[in-house]
Amino acid sequence: MLFKKLSVRSPFWVLVGVFLVSLPFVGLSFSLLSASEASAQSAPPPPGLAAPCIPEEVLNRERIHLSTIGTYSAGFVLQAYGYIGVLADVLSQGVYEPDIINSMLGETVTYLQNASVQLKKYQGQEMQISKGDQAFINGINSIINDLVQEALALQVFAEKREDNELKKFNEYREKAWAGIKKTLGVK
Repeated sequence: MLFKKLSVRSPFWVLVGVFLVSLPFVGLSFSLLSASEASAQSAPPPPGLAAPCIPEEVLNRERIHLSTIGTYSAGFVLQAYGYIGVLADVLSQGVYEPDIINSMLGETVTYLQNASVQLKKYQGQEMQISKGDQAFINGINSIINDLVQEALALQVFAEKREDNELKKFNEYREKAWAGIKKTLGVK
């Protein structure tokens, strides 16, 4: 069966589900912050390049900014993944009407797209960030892309109940989860 059903009976359980989905993020955010700070402090300049003459105070501030952006990005995609899944379960149980689900998904797509636009600003040539940070940003943007497609497919499914859209939803959901596992190191 393509559409997994849960026993969601009321909006209260939707909130409980969102809360439970968010719990892994707490530990993940601390591990990302620690790992990012450790790698930033121990990373020497690339071979053949002298260390830039940037005050240590400025470098520390940039490390904190990038760690914070990474932590929030990780939490954001995990929350969005969980939220879209909860909305799918709510739809399958008929807790809310499809138009309410579509409205909630539309807001989620907007937030995801706005976050992607902001993250892409770190990809310009004027931004001098490490290859590891660049790879992380690329991974997050790829996840965001998959989450947007997943949400859009669920919107169409909610409206038309076409199996093709349900199949797309599941494909993008699996792809988003694979990206989350790879980029965030979730097991």
